[in-house]
Amino acid sequence: MSQDELPIGEMKYSFKAYVQARGFAGDLIITSTTVTDLVKSIQLLERVGIEPMGSANRTSSSIPICPVHQRPMKPSKRPGSFYCSVQVNDGYCPEEARE
Repeated sequence: MSQDELPIGEMKYSFKAYVQARGFAGDLIITSTTVTDLVKSIQLLERVGIEPMGSANRTSSSIPICPVHQRPMKPSKRPGSFYCSVQVNDGYCPEEARE
């Protein structure tokens, strides 16, 4: 990659995952100004035993599970569509799923 292909100015990279560590589960957000530091942070998580939880899991009744909050989603007014009803700081979780 040449110098001309690199972005000019500060760049921010972030990684969000729902993780489990020592019996606790929750959202984890890593923010970095370089991709290299972001990758190093993810590798560090693996070394200390912090593991991602499943995404797009479904219950036995085929109701989708929110990949962020690990809660069953609710049917929306649109047929075959589901939404996460968890309230977050700026409204509701934006996650949606389709049958």
